[in-house]
Amino acid sequence: MRTVAHWDGDRFFASIEQAADRRLRGRPVVVGGEKRGIVLSSSGEARRLGIRPGWPVGKARRAASALVVVPAHFELYERFFDQILGLCRERTPLVEASEVGAAWLDLTGAERVNGRGAEEVMAGIRRTAGEWLRVSISSGIGTNKLVARLASRMRKPGGQVVVEAGSERRFLAPLPLRALPGLEPGALSALEVAGVATLGQFASAPLEALGTVLGKRALVLQRRAQGVSEEPVGRKKAAEPGWVERVEFAEDVWEEEFLLGEIRRMVERLMAQVRREKVEVRRLTLELRYTDRAESRKSLDMNEPTALEGEALPLVPELLSGAWTRRVRLRAMALRAGRVYRPSAQMDLFAPEGEKREQAMKLAAAIDRLRREHGLGIVLRGSELEKKTA
Repeated sequence: MRTVAHWDGDRFFASIEQAADRRLRGRPVVVGGEKRGIVLSSSGEARRLGIRPGWPVGKARRAASALVVVPAHFELYERFFDQILGLCRERTPLVEASEVGAAWLDLTGAERVNGRGAEEVMAGIRRTAGEWLRVSISSGIGTNKLVARLASRMRKPGGQVVVEAGSERRFLAPLPLRALPGLEPGALSALEVAGVATLGQFASAPLEALGTVLGKRALVLQRRAQGVSEEPVGRKKAAEPGWVERVEFAEDVWEEEFLLGEIRRMVERLMAQVRREKVEVRRLTLELRYTDRAESRKSLDMNEPTALEGEALPLVPELLSGAWTRRVRLRAMALRAGRVYRPSAQMDLFAPEGEKREQAMKLAAAIDRLRREHGLGIVLRGSELEKKTA
């Protein structure tokens, strides 16, 4: 029987700001999104005043005159995150980040290797993170990744929940259906209309009925809801999750405009993958392979995480110029998305930025659905349409 643990940062961004700047300790602090104008993270002191992620920053200021608003420093959060991952790798090589601020560990046989059981190992990591980095994390332990991840969010801040082997289905049953990863918004809505609102109801539903909504994925998703999953920890070579789009050319390519257009299409497909997983990303990496099989790459970070291609497309020219270091024809390209973040809490839709972003996400979801049903060419950007009609 496997033992999988998951840790999840508590008020991660705000607590790191307080750890890095002693002047902020003990004060109500929120991290505000530069573009979105919303609260991305709030400290414990701010939460005690009722301020929550997703609030417009203006509303938060009005709620607490002593509130300190700081801009997001994503590179700082990623450095702290890497430090905690280092602590985890001291206990097991099987570590896999789920997002910036959270990760899984496979602690099967931990007592034999570390001289301590999984509960003690995770308590030690939580204690070291708190004493050394001044960052609070919560943890969950179970027999698979889904159970451990959901358990880590049950006793915040700073707590630990253990789901014993054999009790996975009972633990999952009362949780809302949206807690199940892999469900697209359309399928989630259809199931809720049909009266399937919890993981327990989903786990007990007739497979044939689920298949009409979910197709071939029905069995895998139902097994997850029943607490059964063999997905390994650390199966990716990378230290964190990510997505990739690849293209190999029939003939070696030299034309810059053609390459820029191809990369823009790759960005669109890549961001559709990101939206499907209900996350946001901050880093794009372009990898090029030349005709002589040599390779080069370039990574760029966006100011804030996003799941919208419109916010990533401006990086395309700099990505290509930075990666294309040799004036040699290209054989293939790969575009990767990394530095994964959990999406910001739901914004106040009465705030202008909240409404604008909500509309952009709805439009992107509609385009994703059309392309899945009718092919990628059903919706084109204006620049692509011009090329086709020229």
